[in-house]
Amino acid sequence: MSSCNKKKHGFKTAVLITALINTAAAHAGEWTTEVDLDYRYFRKPPAQVPTGTTTQETAASFYAFLVSVGVPVTSFVTVPTAVLAVSAAQSGGSGTQGNNEPSVVIQPTYFNEWANKTNSFTFKPFFRWDNMDDKRTHADIREMVWKSQYGTAATPWDLRVGIDKVFWGAAESQHLVDVINQTDEVENINREAKLGQPMVRATISGKLGTLDAFVLPWFRERTYSGQDGRLRPLVSLATLPVTYQSDAKDSHVDYALRWSKSFSGIDLGISQFVGTNRDPRVATSAIYVTAANPAGLYLSYDQMAQTSVDMTAVRGNWVYKLEALHRDTNYDHYWAGVTGVEYAFNGVFHTPYDVNTFLEYNYDSRGQGQAVYQSDVFVGALLNLNDAKSTQLKLGVLVDTNDSTRSTRVQFSRRLNDNWSARLEGQWFNSVDSGNPLNAYREDSYLQATLARYF
Repeated sequence: MSSCNKKKHGFKTAVLITALINTAAAHAGEWTTEVDLDYRYFRKPPAQVPTGTTTQETAASFYAFLVSVGVPVTSFVTVPTAVLAVSAAQSGGSGTQGNNEPSVVIQPTYFNEWANKTNSFTFKPFFRWDNMDDKRTHADIREMVWKSQYGTAATPWDLRVGIDKVFWGAAESQHLVDVINQTDEVENINREAKLGQPMVRATISGKLGTLDAFVLPWFRERTYSGQDGRLRPLVSLATLPVTYQSDAKDSHVDYALRWSKSFSGIDLGISQFVGTNRDPRVATSAIYVTAANPAGLYLSYDQMAQTSVDMTAVRGNWVYKLEALHRDTNYDHYWAGVTGVEYAFNGVFHTPYDVNTFLEYNYDSRGQGQAVYQSDVFVGALLNLNDAKSTQLKLGVLVDTNDSTRSTRVQFSRRLNDNWSARLEGQWFNSVDSGNPLNAYREDSYLQATLARYF
């Protein structure tokens, strides 16, 4: 983003912050804060280019990584002759990639409601300081939204104005149709961390379901690991220049519409999004050739239209799930979907413990080598001890049916007391095929411990 656009975006954000805070200032509210002490340990040094690797092999590895992070690639035929040069130009940064990554997260929350709870204001800033990666040291406003309720008991409607987070989806292995908020990928490659999105949202509910209409006036660029960070390819995407298909750039106004309804144990949602693609496209141009970028690589945020459906159906202990979409851009047209089941074992072995199991299949019409979830099976389990400490253990394994590449994730959480909690997370990349998009992460298996303090 150019300095001029940054200043313009900052001014707009400042005006919005001032207006919303002044609205809530006349009413008393409540502050809470979460402070996380994180420590992430990588088992191995970062992946390096093997001695004797050809330019084409290096380019293929970089291409695979771009696909793995959801980046469409065009004009790539011009890249193989220069990718090694780009990597060499960034070698100074890559030399500081380490195995130990401590960081601190501060997440305050302010909430206030008034007028018989028909009006409310929520403010959730976010800040992370990272010891290894400057790009992972960043701040964001996750939520800063005013909500006002109107209508009658039969047909209520509400209006939200500000910066907010919206979730669409049903599956466990990936949130395929979730498109409103940009991914904060420098936080975690599972793509569950999202940046706050400026929006105006109107919601009306009735017998025929719920209709949500969104106007999204400002666009957020995706975050990536920097040259000193892990979980990235030979070339850090955070270093590349950014362009937009729209002349309005990050001020392009996006629109979305979603209808949802619950009936007979089924939750169904149908959505349409038209606007700036949250996944950037990588291309090359002589305009962007520099000493640090001899290939002239750049990121382009193109316009797109996405039609999607998501559904859950509960039948006894079974939950059936589906997410599917069709995405259309000037450079790509494809279908993708994820479907599966969840089964709940309640009170296993006559204990208070519950175990939820998951089985899902992911498909992408772009095929092998073009997407991470092109033909993958996910198997997982969630153990809930139902104790006073809210102890949970979660395990998930994603297996590529074409080359047997496996990605395993383990998550554990437990409340220590009223003010402290602990979380553990492990991510392993096993038997990664050289042609699989996850190959860029092959040396980046890690363990992460988090100690959280609540105020």
